[in-house]
This record gives sequence, C-alpha cells and structure tokens, in this order.
Amino acid sequence: MAYEQAVNYLSQAILANPDKKDIRVKQGFAYFKLEKHDYAIKVLKEELTLFPNNFNAFILLGYVYFNQDKIKEAADVCQDFSEALEKAVRKEALKRYSKYAFGDKKELLEKIVEKISKKTLNFGLPNFILGFYHKKGGNFDKAKESFHLALERGYDPVECHIQLIDIELIRKEWREGLKRSVEALEAEGTQAEFYFLMGYAHYQLGETENAVSCFKTALELKPYLFSAIKNLAKIYYNQDEFEKATPLLKKILIPAPYDYEVKFLLEDALRNKSVQKEVNKPKLTKDIVDKVKLEYKYTFKTNINHVAKALNQIALTHMRSGQLNKAINWFRSFFEVYDLSPELNYNLAKLYNMLNEVEKALKYAWRAKELKLKKVSDAYDLIGNIFFKMQDFENSLQYYKEVIRIDPKDAMSYYNLGCVYYELKDLEKAEESWKNAIKREKRKKGGRKEEKSFKDELDISLIVETRPASFYSHKSLGSLYLQQNLKENALEEFKKAVELEPASPEPYFEIGKIYYELNDTKEATFYFEKYLYLGGKEEKVKEILKKLKADKR
Repeated sequence: MAYEQAVNYLSQAILANPDKKDIRVKQGFAYFKLEKHDYAIKVLKEELTLFPNNFNAFILLGYVYFNQDKIKEAADVCQDFSEALEKAVRKEALKRYSKYAFGDKKELLEKIVEKISKKTLNFGLPNFILGFYHKKGGNFDKAKESFHLALERGYDPVECHIQLIDIELIRKEWREGLKRSVEALEAEGTQAEFYFLMGYAHYQLGETENAVSCFKTALELKPYLFSAIKNLAKIYYNQDEFEKATPLLKKILIPAPYDYEVKFLLEDALRNKSVQKEVNKPKLTKDIVDKVKLEYKYTFKTNINHVAKALNQIALTHMRSGQLNKAINWFRSFFEVYDLSPELNYNLAKLYNMLNEVEKALKYAWRAKELKLKKVSDAYDLIGNIFFKMQDFENSLQYYKEVIRIDPKDAMSYYNLGCVYYELKDLEKAEESWKNAIKREKRKKGGRKEEKSFKDELDISLIVETRPASFYSHKSLGSLYLQQNLKENALEEFKKAVELEPASPEPYFEIGKIYYELNDTKEATFYFEKYLYLGGKEEKVKEILKKLKADKR
C-alpha cells in the first residue's frame, strides 16, 4: 500500500520493458489509489493502445471513470470492452468452428467466454456499469440485459438483483418488484436489501403491515441499515403512531444530526401532530439502490494474512499516537481490496465507535460477527455498546446478555447490563447487575492495562481497560442510592469506589456533597479539597469551600 513507491518502481519496469503487458495496469491502479485519476487514465489508455485486447485495462479504466462520477465515460469504456470481447470471441470461434457441429455453436461461444473470463479479473464489472448507465437513462430493457450478464459473469449477485428489482420499482410495477425480490431471496438466500425493497413495494401497494414486517426483518439482518429505520419511522408517523416513530427518529439523528427532514418529523411527533395533507406526508425512500460502491477485486501475489497483519500494526501505531483518522484510512484503503478479516473489521468498528460514528461502527462490528471473530463475545460486547449509544436499549440488552451467556464471569458486561437496565427504568435489575459485576471482578496483579490478542491471529488491541468494572459499579450503585435518598448506602458505595481508585476525583465530589447535605462540614471539607487536589473541575466546589471556611471563622 506504499503506492508512491509502487508507481516509481513500475515506471522503471516500463522503461526496461516498454512492450510488456499489464505493467501499466498495475501502475494505473496505484495512481487511482493515490487519487491521481488523470495519470491513471493516461497510463491505462496507453496500455490499450499497445494491447487493444487487454480486458483488465478496460475494466480498470471504466472503474476509475465511475468512481469520478463520470458515468457516461465509464459506460463508453465498458461498451468498448464488450465490442473487444465480441471480436476476441469471434476470432477464437473462427479457429475452432469447423470442429463443432452447427448446433454446438452457442456452447462453443460460451466456452470461449468462460476461458477468457478465467484470465480476467472483475469480468462482470463492465456489464454492471452498463446496466447502471442504462437504468439511469431510462433504457430498462438494455439495463436488465446488462445486469443479467453481470450476474452470469460473476459480479456481486446481491447488487445485481437489487438493481433488477429496482427497475421494476422505478416502473411502478410493484407486484413484479415483489416477485423479483422473492426470486432473489430464493437464489441468494436471506438478504436485508431484498427485504428493504419488498417493504418499499408493499407500502406503495397500501399493504402497510407487510411493509413494516419487511423493514423490521431487514433491520434484524443489518441493524446499521439506517434507510430502513427512516422508512419505518415515516410509516409510523404517517399512521399517527408517534410513540413508535419517536425513538426511531431519535436514533437516526445520532449518526445524522443535520437531517432536517427527520428533525421536522421528530418535532411534530413529540407534539403528537402529523402532516394532514396526503401530498405533504413524508415519502419513503429506496436510496440504497443508488448508493453504488463498485466491487473491484485486486489479487495479491503474497500471503494476504501477512499483509493484513502488517497493516493492522501500522493502523494501531497511528491509533496509539491519537491519529484515529489516519488509522481508519489505512483500514478503509485495505478493505477496498480485501475485507474478509474479522479482526480488522472489529478494529475498524472500534475506531469508529471511539469517534462516535455509530452507523459505521455498527456496520463493521456486525461484519466482524458475521465473519466469525474468534472471540465472538468481543463482537457482541461492541455491538451492545454501539446500540447503547444509539439509545436502542432493547438491542443493547440482548447483546450484553449474549456476552454473559458466553462468559458468565465477565464483570464488565454485568456492569454494562446494569447501565442498560437503568436506562430502561428497571432499577432493581440495574442494582442486581452492578452487584454481580462487583462479585465477579477479579483484578489481575501488576499493571491494569491489558491488551487482548490471539495466538497466530491478528491482534485485537484496541480495547484498553484502565479501571475495574467494580469501580464503575460502586459509583453507579452510589448514584442509584442517592436517587432513592438512601444517603448512607450511597456513602458506602462511593467510599468503596475510592478504595479501588484513590486517584479518581469523581467519588470524592459525590462523598463531599453527601456530607455537606448532612451538615458534616469537617468531612465535606476534606473530600471537597481532595477532589480539587486530584484535578476536579467543578467551580461550585470552590464556592462551597469558601463558605464552609467563612462559617468556621
């Protein structure tokens, strides 16, 4: 992934071997990764001038244009690819046609195409680009033909089916769209996107219950599919079911705080008021079909696990020096050519979670789970944490319970579970969970920082826990007892927190507050002063101490 160096070495290779095939294709890819698109286009065109039948050069050139949003130019290149392929097939057929009976001509052509495809990476990609271009231009018959060819030639089957379903939905052929969705499910298995499009079609047909069911299924399969959350919220809003719409709208605003349509709907939902005129009611969207990210496969000529391990270490070095976005860029760049490492998906999810980019965090954490992260409880724990940030407490509860099912001794998960119960207003279970966390805490001797890693696997070292679960649990129990006006119980818990972490200022503040309310000025003064000494920032503490000293005089 040192693309600048790659470009330089490849330039030297071209000077030494100007007539060697594919060197410029590699250089074009390196230029593309450096976002030097004009250079990439130039060298790929040079390659095609020298080697008019280099299908890999056609494919990469179309890919570069598409990623620049130059869809027409991309389609023209892909059309040239199709014509070059047709010529190559015809030429090969003429050599071998006499060996075949007339009835075998189609079979012969298919065999020739299959032979070429084995030597050509991303063989179905040009047809997918052509399908997308024709769909945008309203030429649906040609679009369907292209998407079917892309499917036959090995392009991502889910993406191909999505586009084929969408053609029917654009035509408002809702029943045909549903039929195609069912066919896609039968061909490719359960996929969130198919259920999403079925939900959209059912809603257009006025079949609201079916639409709700489909969107819910889509979210069970991919909880980070925020377009499904938005559509579900709009359905509830349009039905004046504001209690159901409100939490969904709030959830959308966490990753998208500037979504003004959602803000408007939320304001109305909180006032139990909806748009009256049918024409002004919020419309459902199917934007997932237009968010196309082309699949381009790059084949490594080295052990991919070695490459991934090296990349992981580079990214973690950036993370430890506080350069989170640099670390993320390394992961994302690598994922464009290889995204099948559960450990790297987990680490990327963790980084996004640190930056509170919950939609992306959930996407990659979910991917780590699907790819069967070796210690799956880590993936469940992270998913539970992300759901908690999204204020989706029911789902958060489910995943923390799953962590405890796998590892009943995990003290931090009991603490997390208590936090979820607290948000769900189940104070009894919150108290019980925090007490369980304290019971199960087994602090290791020596340093507190603990990095998790697997033998012979990529490191998972983004989780660094510096305080024990029991510390947080005692603090939380103290706050819970204060809420119930059980000051003596609260004092006991905060003092236990101090014993565990004597350098943490927060418990001293809470203890000082309780003593102040109990008119024990001596103890209040001691704990407030300790709080300030340890770096506490509450300005009102200074004012209280001044008052206490003045009263004493």
